[in-house]
Amino acid sequence: MKILHMVNTYAPAGGIETYVLKLLPLLTGAGHENSLIYRQQHPRTPLHADQPIYHVPVTENPSLDRAQIREITRRIEPSIVFLHDVYDPHVIEDLAEVVPTIGYVHGFTPVCPALSKTFRRGDRICEQAFSLACVFQIYWRRCASARLPSNVYNIMKTTHLRLKGYRSLPQLIVASQYMKDLMIQNGIDPARVGILPPHFLDVSRLPEVTRPGKNNADILFVGRLEFEKGLPYLLQALTMLPKHVRLFVAGDGSLRGQYHAFAVELGLADRVHFVGWQTEADLGALYQRCTVTVVPSIMPEPFGKVGIEAMTHARPIVAFDVGGIPDWLKHGHNGFLVPPRDSERLAQAIETLLADTELAASLGENGRAFAEAHFGAQDHYARLLRFFETAVSRGIHT
Repeated sequence: MKILHMVNTYAPAGGIETYVLKLLPLLTGAGHENSLIYRQQHPRTPLHADQPIYHVPVTENPSLDRAQIREITRRIEPSIVFLHDVYDPHVIEDLAEVVPTIGYVHGFTPVCPALSKTFRRGDRICEQAFSLACVFQIYWRRCASARLPSNVYNIMKTTHLRLKGYRSLPQLIVASQYMKDLMIQNGIDPARVGILPPHFLDVSRLPEVTRPGKNNADILFVGRLEFEKGLPYLLQALTMLPKHVRLFVAGDGSLRGQYHAFAVELGLADRVHFVGWQTEADLGALYQRCTVTVVPSIMPEPFGKVGIEAMTHARPIVAFDVGGIPDWLKHGHNGFLVPPRDSERLAQAIETLLADTELAASLGENGRAFAEAHFGAQDHYARLLRFFETAVSRGIHT
């Protein structure tokens, strides 16, 4: 099969991009021909690739950009186009009209103009479908940064067009039951929505399992330093934990300086270590170093692959009970689910694991077994291929 992938950024910059970088060699190894179009340059964009890569930058002339993408598609003659949260709704429509097209909805781009399904005023999850009522919420609950009426109009229009484009595709993939329910809530045919987590493992090359040390009181946060990832709730929880407990924060983002200042304000300057973006190898060492991984997201995570990475290293997870996280975090089996925004309960769950090394090790080993059983690369490939075949059989732009 000839597969044309399209992604906004081609670099190990986040969950979507990392998934695409891992998926390409998996599909190539299975005998498929892969090509890729990406829109935005990134400092970590690979200089070399094993398949044709096309950079079509976003310019001030969208019509010319679309024409270039159509021309590349015409030359490649793919069997199928695989879209990964493509921002431009017109590109979705263009491709769906000429090639069987499958869309992986990694995030909230077609159903939320704010892109987070979270109200910044009150840190509450939005439970309503996309509609004109979103305009009220943008101003009242501050879910989006847009304030000028023209900007609000633009993000509402773009979201409407994206949703329209995705509704027309023969097959959508989402990461969790939460995301499938969200697509159905927004008028997408349930028969066209399949669930496939955006993470898979080479089970023959998993890291050696090591138990955390008996006196290890290190905990780990991995993620972007942005509002929706909820780091302030974890910092507040840290103030309730014994003073020898240390937090390692792996990741970067626009709020790093603000969060560092907040840690100092809370008296945690010597207990919180902001280590920045990490390579895969360095991140693996951090998972091994720490006893517990904490996922304090206040947005409804579409999936939350950090948890799978932690389970791969046989580490238990404590997370807020939001979005797709309950698909893989089974309370009391491989970690603990905590009510959202409850720093006190978060601290209690962390302390339970730090105080009971045997419990932490047992839950970590359960997680490792769960990851091996549910996230193998070959199973992922087989399920994805069935989605491809379904999209091809359904044809174009139905």
